[in-house]
Amino acid sequence: MTKTLLVLALLSLTFGAAQAREDDGTPTRFLERKAEGWFWYQDPKDEIPPEPPAQQPPAPPKKQDTAQPKKPEKAQDEPFSVEWLRASMPKLLDAAINDPTKENVEAYLYAQRVAMDKSQRYAEMTQRVVAADPFLDENNRVPIAAYTKAFFLRQLGQGTSEALKHIAKVGGLWVFFDSKCEYCRPQANSVQEIGKKYGFITKFISMDGRPLPNVPTFVNDNGHAKLLNLRLTPTTVLVVPPNNYFVVSQGMMAQDQLEQRIIIAAESNNLLPPDLAAKIRTYDRGVLSNEDMKKGAGDDPKAWVKYLKDRLDGRY
Repeated sequence: MTKTLLVLALLSLTFGAAQAREDDGTPTRFLERKAEGWFWYQDPKDEIPPEPPAQQPPAPPKKQDTAQPKKPEKAQDEPFSVEWLRASMPKLLDAAINDPTKENVEAYLYAQRVAMDKSQRYAEMTQRVVAADPFLDENNRVPIAAYTKAFFLRQLGQGTSEALKHIAKVGGLWVFFDSKCEYCRPQANSVQEIGKKYGFITKFISMDGRPLPNVPTFVNDNGHAKLLNLRLTPTTVLVVPPNNYFVVSQGMMAQDQLEQRIIIAAESNNLLPPDLAAKIRTYDRGVLSNEDMKKGAGDDPKAWVKYLKDRLDGRY
């Protein structure tokens, strides 16, 4: 009985395996597979991987619009404006010269007439504006009329005299000369006059050890000319103790010019007190300073005109 059950179990197992082989397409019996010989064993069929989806080629870039942007049209100058005249008159003149017909010459001359008439209208308005604004009237700075200008110049001369007398108290004049120098004699006369008029102490220094006819008293140069790098004679030097030397002129100079040079040298080196400096700066009346002209500018004319008026206020 037991043996019979074992035989049935074996038969059921064999039948199940054969059925499985038939299901996957493999012959179960050896006789049906005789063509394989001893190489009857086969690997399971390889699974063919699915083909990847074909990639779409990238879309070509869109063509950029290469058309140049249109330039804004240049505004036409207003006829007979300054801009129009500046652009048109040379062309009209060229046309009139190249082809002097009545029409070409007439066109240029009438354009010229417009330019001159515009200038006249500008001059007329300038007179009205200046007459109404004291800050723009140059007559308030330096008098133009003869009788007022004389007063102005007298004041200037008085201030110059006071300044030179002050300078004479703090310094003296040295004159370097050469006995063979033709211009040294008149220069010596001018310096002697300045010394007498304003009280300068003067010293005459000979470069060659010989005197001038109008300079009986002198000293020989002991190296000061080389120290001051002097090149010409006569040379006038403003000397301020203890060791300040200011070259006033090299070469002959008229007396009034020499006086101005002395004042310039003194003022440039702060030898004048403020009250005397103001007296000799009469031409500075109503003049903007350098600092004034570094500020206040802008695009609004009303704003910077007011700024300039505020700066000029009190300087007359």
